[in-house]
Amino acid sequence: MRRTQAMAVLVVLLTGVLLLVAPAAPAQTGYPPGPCTTVTGSQHVGSVNIGDRFVVQLAPTCLFTPGIPVTVTVNGVDIPGKTAESGGFVLVDITVVSATQLSIDDPVLTPAFCGTNTVTASGASRTARGGVSTQTATFTLNCPPASGPGTAGVATPIAGRLSLTGANTMRFVAMALTLMVAGSLALVITRRRRATA
Repeated sequence: MRRTQAMAVLVVLLTGVLLLVAPAAPAQTGYPPGPCTTVTGSQHVGSVNIGDRFVVQLAPTCLFTPGIPVTVTVNGVDIPGKTAESGGFVLVDITVVSATQLSIDDPVLTPAFCGTNTVTASGASRTARGGVSTQTATFTLNCPPASGPGTAGVATPIAGRLSLTGANTMRFVAMALTLMVAGSLALVITRRRRATA
């Protein structure tokens, strides 16, 4: 009787995990166009100072197809070798070298501008209508103020933080907890069997 109850609980837990993992069925829209219509987006990731290093996460509403190359430009300069992460986003590591130069992912140098700087990613998206999604991020570079009376101070940077783009990790936390409970149950059942044998 206990074995049957334990197996029933295990089946329910595994069914719950499968429901969390399985993606929702997309709406039928006819032929290939994807259901996601927000194919462009923008975000502002804050203000930085010279010498700051930070990571920009470009996650469009219609996520990039994981593992597929994504075209990334920083202030108009192409950044080679970028591919979409498993979550459908792209990470760009930026170091502000000077008021006129940025280092992207450490090997690529691009121009920097006092004020607004732009990072753009464009790539294939299996969910986007038209098959391509684009996300633009801007950040403000605070340059040293001119010396003398009446000059304004420098704004506080947002250094070393990922931009918040609405990514939800609760699904993965729930899956991990469910798997931990299922494993613990299996261990208890196995030990009880051995004890009774």
